[in-house]
Amino acid sequence: MVYNRQIKMKKILYIVIATSAAVLCSCSSVFIPRAVNTVNSVTLEELNLERKDYEILNTLTAESVVSISHPLFTKKWTIQEGNNEFKISAKWNKKKAQWKVKSVEGIARLGYLSNDYEGLLLSFEPEVIARNIAIYRLINMAKSMDADGVIEPVISTSAEQTKNTEITFKTTVQAKCIKLKTNN
Repeated sequence: MVYNRQIKMKKILYIVIATSAAVLCSCSSVFIPRAVNTVNSVTLEELNLERKDYEILNTLTAESVVSISHPLFTKKWTIQEGNNEFKISAKWNKKKAQWKVKSVEGIARLGYLSNDYEGLLLSFEPEVIARNIAIYRLINMAKSMDADGVIEPVISTSAEQTKNTEITFKTTVQAKCIKLKTNN
């Protein structure tokens, strides 16, 4: 009876090990380093404050440029930030019918506004990456001014075909940064 129990335990252990190995092997072996910032963004009406309660420090503008290269008749692409801070390449995995990241260079520095934060999943859409890089830069500018948040952000993205197999996305984010006045 004790012998049967040991055999059952060994079988369960083998199943757990086999399942763990299968799960680990199916995961992508590429690590994508990211730095993520968030900031509160509101309209003036949402502030629900009187003008004496806050100070508008400045209007800030941040930009980013991201390009995607997708050679014709191939099942691969490369997304690259304009200042070569970040580059990611992927290839189509026919067996799994999905894109697989092949290489990563640099760090994806991404920012999110509190009302459009979608979690920590990295989107592989170049226009989303361009938007998040520009927001990251705006947040850092606001932090350097010791701001409490930004109001009325305006985000615009343009796309231009720069080469036969390349599209460049340029995002501009503009917002007023504010500092709340405290009772000292």
